[in-house]
Amino acid sequence: MEGMESNLGQNINISPNMTSKVSDFINAEQGSLPESLINSSDILSDGEQNKEALLSQPTNEDEFKELKEQTYQDILGSGDLMKKIISPGNVDERPMKGEQIVINLVGRLENSDDIFEKEENFEITLGDCEVIQGVDLALSLMNVGEIAELKIASRFGYGEKGLSPKVPGGARLDYTVQLLSVKPEILPDDLTPIERLNIGLKKKDKGNWWYARNENTMALHVYRKALQYFGGPGDKIDSDSEQNDILCERVKTLNNMAAVHMSMNSLDLALSTLDNVLAVEPHNEKAIMRKGKVLALKGQNVAAARELEKALQINPNNKTVQNILSNVKAALVKERVQERELYKKMLGHKDDNEKSAKDEKNTSTTFIISGLVAGLAVICGYCYLNNNFPFSKFSTL
Repeated sequence: MEGMESNLGQNINISPNMTSKVSDFINAEQGSLPESLINSSDILSDGEQNKEALLSQPTNEDEFKELKEQTYQDILGSGDLMKKIISPGNVDERPMKGEQIVINLVGRLENSDDIFEKEENFEITLGDCEVIQGVDLALSLMNVGEIAELKIASRFGYGEKGLSPKVPGGARLDYTVQLLSVKPEILPDDLTPIERLNIGLKKKDKGNWWYARNENTMALHVYRKALQYFGGPGDKIDSDSEQNDILCERVKTLNNMAAVHMSMNSLDLALSTLDNVLAVEPHNEKAIMRKGKVLALKGQNVAAARELEKALQINPNNKTVQNILSNVKAALVKERVQERELYKKMLGHKDDNEKSAKDEKNTSTTFIISGLVAGLAVICGYCYLNNNFPFSKFSTL
């Protein structure tokens, strides 16, 4: 590196800080990079310009990493979710799905300063759909302490429905997110009944929010998470009030899940879920009504009518059940009429064919006999006339 050495030998004022940086650079990079990366102009520039020119070269792994962080990363490869690191966090401290994380976030419309969402020290469960999907996906790629900017397409944000009144349908979003901390996954068995109830209610309410937006897949996911805190169908529930509250919320969540399955036309899953409700509360009016409706949709009108009549026994004034039952009974009447017509048609076709063949045979026989009789009458008449009035006499006249 003779060229550099001769330049350094000239009478040039270089700050000690700059000299140290150059020395460190030479020691670190000697023999590993071509001399063309550094020339006299890099060192002879004044003040901060010298420093910026030198540091702008991607001379080591940290600098390459820094340059990379200054650009957006296309997480999905489609341009629908872009991430740029503003401030790096602790290396290799990324959260796992199911862990509790604490975040700050600010949401804006794309290229706008208008904030429509802001949360501070917001605790969520990663992967449980407690934030929009784009944020949830990006958080799994962030380190603790990291601050990132996100550009999110509507399909990973608030979709075509938007978030009235601040987010129009189909809007692209900009988010600034900071991952503050990560906590271990919360296990329901380690919680008191009241803690289980509170966490389960939070998740159930989020499921209701997704269902109201017709985001059925997201709603089902969150409802299933809520059931982990409310217990499964076979769990035993003590008689104290807190446990009864958990039981009540479990029934409500299962009923809501059945409604989502019905919306998705997953009738067998809906029926199975409603049976889970009725295993706990055999006289649950809403579950019985929905079961009747599902059976009717499956074409099992007799069973449907039976369930709907049970619901009316519980609440005779339920107009919804009355209307559904009326439609089911009308369908049953129509089915019976069609069955009779089909049965009659099947048997009637056979009798008519036989009768037609028989009538045709009788007609043919009658016609033949009538012809024979008429022929015999003609012959007999001829013979009679010929004997009594010989035709030869007429010929001699």
